[in-house]
Amino acid sequence: MELIFHEIFRALGYLLIAGVVLFAWKTARDNSKDGKLKEVLWKGLLWCAGIALFASFTLGNPSCIEQSDPVYGGCEQYADDGFEPTTEQRVANFAYFMTLLYIPVVFGAFSGNKLTTNKE
Repeated sequence: MELIFHEIFRALGYLLIAGVVLFAWKTARDNSKDGKLKEVLWKGLLWCAGIALFASFTLGNPSCIEQSDPVYGGCEQYADDGFEPTTEQRVANFAYFMTLLYIPVVFGAFSGNKLTTNKE
C-alpha cells in the first residue's frame, strides 16, 4: 500500500511541476505581445534566477531539536541528522530550477512575439 501512495504522490508532483511550467510559458507568451520580447526575456531571467536562488539557499538546512547554548547558539541534536548540502549540490539545485523555469519563459516569449509579428 505504501508503494501505491508513493507513486500517486510522485505523479501529483509531476502534475504540479507541469502546472508551474505551463504558467511560466503562458505568462511569458501573454506579456511578450506588442514587441516586448527583450523586456519579457530579461524580467523572466530575473524572476527565474530569484526563485532558483531561493530554492538553492533553502536546500537541506538542518533543523535543531536541542540547543546547547541559548546565548551563543550551537546545537546538540539535529532533527534530520544535520544534513548540510555541498556547494555542488546547491549549484545543481539552482541549475535544475533555472532550467525548469526559464526554458518555458523563452519558448513562451518567442511564441507570443511570433503571434504579434504574424498579425501585422
